[in-house]
Amino acid sequence: MTKTKPLISVIIPTYNEAKTIGHTLQHLHSWGDPLEVIVVDGGSTDGTTQLAGSAKLIYAPKGRATQMNAGARQAKGDILLFLHSDTCPPSDTPEQLQQALKDNRVVGGAFKVKIDYPGLFFYLASLGSNLRAKLTGIYFGDQAIFARREIFHQIGGFPDIPLMEDWQFSRRLNQAGKTVLLPGPVLTSARRWLIHGKWKTAWLMHKIKLLYLLGVSPEELRRLYTDKR
Repeated sequence: MTKTKPLISVIIPTYNEAKTIGHTLQHLHSWGDPLEVIVVDGGSTDGTTQLAGSAKLIYAPKGRATQMNAGARQAKGDILLFLHSDTCPPSDTPEQLQQALKDNRVVGGAFKVKIDYPGLFFYLASLGSNLRAKLTGIYFGDQAIFARREIFHQIGGFPDIPLMEDWQFSRRLNQAGKTVLLPGPVLTSARRWLIHGKWKTAWLMHKIKLLYLLGVSPEELRRLYTDKR
């Protein structure tokens, strides 16, 4: 008897993502593997929810941590994959996940990332993100974080904070067991850098990380961050 593949639940938090959600969902449905896709909307006003298509659509108060936790509570999959609306995982994602999780010590992880814009700056930005993730086990949301469902709930999910929830979740995940950085890569949008300026955005991101390490609260850091995309 052939063993059934583990079900993957893809959880996508959205807020005014009409420009990206349709393409991302189309990409996911092209995989062919059985997936549970859950879109968790935080109050979009631009028609995002009308574009959710065949995905399961639920609502939660705005905030990535709050929205992703809401999606996880309703997910039925053995594997939870948290995906930004402007990020597309490779088509062999199910195979990469299944291969990694054959090791019972592995509780979760993320993917190497590639920014979808040409040039040395974005190549180096992607390289830096992947190196940081490999060396520290700290994964950010644009790297498509994943976890075994039982482990996710066991460690309390994402901390309900306005920023750096992915950083704190990574630390919890590493304490629960072995994590891995899969080859991917996931392809993520360069839109934030293009809107706000490459160097200005890079400086802001590094500044937020440094201040966080120095003990500044996520609530204070949130004031430095912008959702304009």
